Amino acid sequence: MARKLTQRKTAGKQVTKATLPDGLLNAAPVTYQVADTSITALQVYHNPDRRPSGDGPWNNEADKVSWIDNETGIGCIMLRQKNGTISGYVGVPPEHPLFGFEADAVPVAVSNTVHGGVTYGKACEVNRFERRAHGKPRQERYTVCHTTWVRTVQDYRTVQTTEDEFHEDLWWLGFDTDHPGDLVPGGRYGEARKGDVYRDQSFVYANCIELARKLKSLIEDGQAGDTSTHEPLRLPAPAEHKGE
Repeated sequence: MARKLTQRKTAGKQVTKATLPDGLLNAAPVTYQVADTSITALQVYHNPDRRPSGDGPWNNEADKVSWIDNETGIGCIMLRQKNGTISGYVGVPPEHPLFGFEADAVPVAVSNTVHGGVTYGKACEVNRFERRAHGKPRQERYTVCHTTWVRTVQDYRTVQTTEDEFHEDLWWLGFDTDHPGDLVPGGRYGEARKGDVYRDQSFVYANCIELARKLKSLIEDGQAGDTSTHEPLRLPAPAEHKGE
């Protein structure tokens, strides 16, 4: 039986009241405040097992936020890691010159755009079979992938899941915030040093945007071959995936 969906337009301590499966907070794109601006978030997640203990700058942060950058049309994600830090990711389409590049193959001029350099280069993380399998609910709050939108929430036997359309042809390049000088909330006792700085969502957001601009410029500068007719990235309508 389908559940009635609820919608939340802000993050913060309200995230503890999530009622949708898997920590999902929104049933449709919502406005999300970050870095003195607002973005239209496709998905906002609360990951209770990754949230740092105690009060801190993370109190008013969600644990996963996905959106499309308005200026570049490129998909972005902020995702909290097991150690409590937040990583950032930017997805490029197949026609991009860096599509398929692993982190250590990304040119230095691009890698150095973000804090600590690019440390992640992988395809969209989606396991359609596992997420539909009895007893194995997918945990999208951990994945680096975009969905077109959140459509419905339903019970699959005893497992609650969301039925989304995935944009699987993106290649994601990302960075971490657990480098020397970064405060790691979930680090081992005594690991933090005086002066370490917690890299909050505003910091990660700014880095995501800079990386998106840099990646977009590679196409605009003609480094991807003939791209004059390519439009900015747009997530496909759900109908485009039907029958897959």
